[in-house]
Amino acid sequence: MKIIILIQILINENKLNQIIFYHTFNNFIESIIVNGIEMNLIDYNITFNESGIFDIEIIFNKNLISLDNLFYYCQSLEEVNLSGLISHEVISAANMFKGCKDLKKVILDNFKAEKLIDISNMFSGCENLSEINIDAFKYDKLKDIYGLFFNCYKLEQINFGQFNTKNVINMSKLFSGCISLKEINLIDAINFKTEKVIDMSYMFQNCKNLENLNLKNFDTSEVIYMNNMFDSCEKLETVELNNFDTKNVENMYFMFANCISLTSLNLNNFDTSNVIDMFAMFKNCEKLGLLDIISFNTSLVTDMGEMFMNCNNLTNINLSNFDVRNVDNMFGMFQNCSALTSLNLSNFETDELIDANYFLANCENLEILDLRKFSTLKLRNYDEFFNGTDNQVKFYYNSNIFKINISEEWESVDINE
Repeated sequence: MKIIILIQILINENKLNQIIFYHTFNNFIESIIVNGIEMNLIDYNITFNESGIFDIEIIFNKNLISLDNLFYYCQSLEEVNLSGLISHEVISAANMFKGCKDLKKVILDNFKAEKLIDISNMFSGCENLSEINIDAFKYDKLKDIYGLFFNCYKLEQINFGQFNTKNVINMSKLFSGCISLKEINLIDAINFKTEKVIDMSYMFQNCKNLENLNLKNFDTSEVIYMNNMFDSCEKLETVELNNFDTKNVENMYFMFANCISLTSLNLNNFDTSNVIDMFAMFKNCEKLGLLDIISFNTSLVTDMGEMFMNCNNLTNINLSNFDVRNVDNMFGMFQNCSALTSLNLSNFETDELIDANYFLANCENLEILDLRKFSTLKLRNYDEFFNGTDNQVKFYYNSNIFKINISEEWESVDINE
């Protein structure tokens, strides 16, 4: 059974007027008809002698199940109309327009592919795409939408319509790099479901102009990866995550890193009992003044390096519930937390700790520090533990701290005496 794809494209006169079909289609293309004229194919390339709008009929010699890479890096494309594309057997359209950096418009009206499973990276790198309607993806077979809009730098509006994610497992990098998006309306996207999603890593990373984000409809009960989820959302001031179920999450590194406008964060509902990695979780949250993580269970965490680095507006943080017995990396954990006046780490048992360089570097307003259970027995990197913290500090310690140089000006209290 043959399959016929009817499309309409716009070729810009200032670009290389050529379409090169990805090599995987070479054995399947029977003929290509452009504006009613059958083309003489050379290496499965189409060369246009002039700019303009072209109606293209692509005839394949068998019923395809994949449209992967069909227009991969066709950088001359500006507009594509896929309204006539009907394929009941296609299950994948991954990378279909990846790298089409001049693509400004894609029309998907009546696009029918009921068995479509994978549209990962479909529009990845479409740097000039400003708006898109994905209502056509309304069938519930989709499982992978990884990087769907990755680095769509000019994308300002997404019309979700009936976009159906009921069975999607992978949403990693979904909106990553969409630096022009100011709002993502997922509340009105009635079929945008997340109950089966495992991977939300990098989902909103580098959405630098995102101001509003309502995720109250998110079901995160199956999610394992949340690392870099909001990384570099530089204009995001608040984000409500009260409904987040994080019991299965293992990775939270860089989750809120570089959210430089975030002023408060209540994560009291977070279940972190399975989290292993919290590296740089709040790094560079320089306006964060209120952080509630009292419920955190950190018994499995091994990496807390740079966790609060450059949180220079944080005056107080309650870590009394932290279990750090498995942590081996605390490099720069509180570095440049210049507003901290007291830090009670009396519960920190650090028998496995290897790297604590710059642990409290440049905490220039610190007045009280309690490390009474802190151990340096396995420490290898520690020379700059207190680098730049030259102020007078009342310091509680124990005899297991034998590797760290303490300022003579400090009022030191050995709790073993």
